[in-house]
Amino acid sequence: MDLVLFYSVACSILLLFTGYFVPFIRNKTTARGISWTIAVMSTVISIYSTLDQPPLVRMLLITSIQLLSMKGLVMVETYTGKPRLHFLQWLPFAQGWFGMRPVLFEALISRAQSGVWYFILKGCSRILLGLLLLLLSTFISLEFLSNLLLLVGLSFILHFGILNLSTGLWRALGLDVKELFIAPYKARSLKEFWGKRWNMAFSEMTASIVYKPFLPVLGKQKSVAASFLFSGILHEVAISFPVQAGYGLPLLYFALHAFLMFIENKTMVIQKITAHRVWGHVWVMTWLILPLPLLFHKNFIDAVAKPLALSILHLIY
Repeated sequence: MDLVLFYSVACSILLLFTGYFVPFIRNKTTARGISWTIAVMSTVISIYSTLDQPPLVRMLLITSIQLLSMKGLVMVETYTGKPRLHFLQWLPFAQGWFGMRPVLFEALISRAQSGVWYFILKGCSRILLGLLLLLLSTFISLEFLSNLLLLVGLSFILHFGILNLSTGLWRALGLDVKELFIAPYKARSLKEFWGKRWNMAFSEMTASIVYKPFLPVLGKQKSVAASFLFSGILHEVAISFPVQAGYGLPLLYFALHAFLMFIENKTMVIQKITAHRVWGHVWVMTWLILPLPLLFHKNFIDAVAKPLALSILHLIY
């Protein structure tokens, strides 16, 4: 574990310094090349240096390195030649916020924004709901339903709980950060779900480092497909690699959704479904939930999600 910790700390330090200083390179092509090389190398190192660790530990270490490397890529696309972000503003952006808009941290620290207590209370209530869902999942015998409740419970704790607390705290420090998960249950199309409601940090990132750079070359539809395939690859690294199984399934999930979004825009019947205030929600939830075992496959559920849920529950009783 000491060697694993050494590699993790070394990669983190490397990413913190290169993530800030590489954007000072005036040639964006050169800066992109260096940042992508470092991102890939650090991810590979995190994968191979943690091979003898438990899957949950591997997942946490790999995803933390992965997230930090993505911050560097976003910095290159945001700033050319001279970042307006000071190093002491870059550090909290890199390690203290899941969002992918570094320009917001140029205002650190200033007058508090509105809505601080709204987000803090919202975060606390979502964490409590998530804990209840985790507890309920342990009493359900039907595996698919039990796993679904477990995943939703973990999502409420992290995505809607901890991240809302983080939003409130950063707004208290004057940053105009926004909610990253915006009432996803209201989406009536997959385009709305992925583009406007679910994980705005991920949407911001893929738009910045994949969609926009590829847009002049590939066009809109192919750039969207490339963004989804890139998302699939990142989820492979975060989900399949830690458990060393299920390879290709998360990528298939995102490829499926790229195809579904394509036919949403091209098929009149589906457009009528997504325009309906009820059937639009049914369309979205059907395609999010039914293929979910592709994304969070059994190996990941058993080796990562369930141990994580049990660890959380053990903290409260």
